[in-house]
Amino acid sequence: MTSKWLKRAAVLLALCMTLGLAGCNKEGEESSSDSSEATAEVEENVRKVGYIFHDSADKNGFSGQMSFQRFKASNRSSMDTCYIDNVTITDFEKAVKALVSDGGCTEIVSGSPIFANMLGSVSDKYMNINFISYGATSSPANVSAYTEAPYQGSFVAGMVAAFNSENEKIGVVADTDMLCSTAVTNAAARGMQLVYEDASLYVATATRDAEIEEAIDALLNSGCDVIICYTESPRSVEYCEQKGVKYIGSLDYKGEESNYPNMLMYFCSRRDSYFLAQFKQMQLNTWTPESYFGTMSNGIIAVSAALGAAKPETQQLIDALVPKIVSGDALAFDGEIKDNLGSIRYMMAETMLDSEILTMNWYVEGVVELGSFREIQTDLPQNSFEIKS
Repeated sequence: MTSKWLKRAAVLLALCMTLGLAGCNKEGEESSSDSSEATAEVEENVRKVGYIFHDSADKNGFSGQMSFQRFKASNRSSMDTCYIDNVTITDFEKAVKALVSDGGCTEIVSGSPIFANMLGSVSDKYMNINFISYGATSSPANVSAYTEAPYQGSFVAGMVAAFNSENEKIGVVADTDMLCSTAVTNAAARGMQLVYEDASLYVATATRDAEIEEAIDALLNSGCDVIICYTESPRSVEYCEQKGVKYIGSLDYKGEESNYPNMLMYFCSRRDSYFLAQFKQMQLNTWTPESYFGTMSNGIIAVSAALGAAKPETQQLIDALVPKIVSGDALAFDGEIKDNLGSIRYMMAETMLDSEILTMNWYVEGVVELGSFREIQTDLPQNSFEIKS
């Protein structure tokens, strides 16, 4: 046995002993499973939900998967739903007006965190419309704030990536339009450090497909041999597959795993149960604004089993760590936390609040910034505001 493998064995034994995870044996595929005057008059008890997506719902990216979750919940509840996709921030209010005036929608779901900051002013103009704001943390009078903890999934992903790395260099391509992309990156670094304390996690930010490809190339040129993909576009996973590098996805690939032979695992959000519960309340006229936080504990954040590209022992690590995250015994951000400049941000006895995690704007120790590959987009698409179902 090589010294490298001896090191791995010792580190993994220490991991199990430190987290109290030895002897866990979990079976299964997944571990968690414009103005108010424009508002149309609607018949009492007749509800219709309109979704607004930032990207195309026709491809298997973030918006496409959220639209599919909308569709599944709609089928189970018989709720009438529709959507407008490819909506920019500047066109968000126009999309709301179209869904209300032309689509007859009584409820609106903003399906991207980039809309969260402006929804408050828009919702004030439509006080007889109910809104669900994805990525928001506060609830105005007619708005439910719905957010998630994807960093719980990336904490596991960082550990898995490190264990399957040969040179202790992990890469993350992160889309800053996605929910709490900095926290997702930092949690991956913290998970990585469970296996290799001094490992490095390189991060490059990108949004559009060409930018994503440049970012991944830069990560590979820096020596990264495993890439964690956290982008709205599915191109990050496709490009890693094309390059033949091992990677971890952040969308739902259930039933499609065989199409991604180089994928180690994936973490994702499954929102159909949340949408279904919201639809039923709307139909019963019992819907009220609230704040909801999707986590592993309530089944919104899910982690897949180790896939074929992963080393056999990978599943044992997933089975050991995930139940502790679900129970709250293992936290991505606990104890002393330093930033990547060496300054202590949190002391040993402190635990970060969810609100602090979601708004992190600094990287933790071990993260190396390759910079942003995002370019200023001047050719903004002209949206026809076509309402689709």
